[in-house]
Amino acid sequence: MTCKEETMRARFTSLTLATTLMAGLLGTTTIAQADDIDGRQIYDDSCARCHDGGRGPQRGSERWEQRLEDGETSLLYTHAIEGFRGMPARGGNDALSDAEVKAAVDHLVAPVEDE
Repeated sequence: MTCKEETMRARFTSLTLATTLMAGLLGTTTIAQADDIDGRQIYDDSCARCHDGGRGPQRGSERWEQRLEDGETSLLYTHAIEGFRGMPARGGNDALSDAEVKAAVDHLVAPVEDE
């Protein structure tokens, strides 16, 4: 192998190693961020204006209790993510991830679940 080939191989190996390390770090960061989602803040920023304003069931409403008893939690997530009747998808905030929307739904129904 020539000196030039050895240099190129060393650079390629270094680049591969750096790429692998960065991918691992980014994956770890994503997982850590998912654990740090603040459902209350998301609810306050994107959902409360309607739900607390009377345009949707309020936080802790007994309407949530029946839905939870019927096992409709995944349906609530779907409605919040995709929109339902007059409610916009993701509370009108398209920047929210599915996990963030689910955290906001969990906050919305938490008082009923805690009973």
